[in-house]
Amino acid sequence: MLKSDAQLVAGCNELARMFYRSHGYDVGPEYKMYDATHPQERAMWNMAVMAYEHIDGTDIEEALRNLEAEEDAQ
Repeated sequence: MLKSDAQLVAGCNELARMFYRSHGYDVGPEYKMYDATHPQERAMWNMAVMAYEHIDGTDIEEALRNLEAEEDAQ
């Protein structure tokens, strides 16, 4: 089943939050790791992006750009 860009970004964001929790930190379920400015939070997002690309070749950053373009168009 193909996932939408929104589903891909949400899944990657959840994985980034899971990585962050594994380091002893927690953020809320709606926290957007891809919008974070803190270096550790950005690192968790980058790790999640790499995991998606490594596992199934998904370009999460492209999905995020598509999603943001859709939101801008509304």
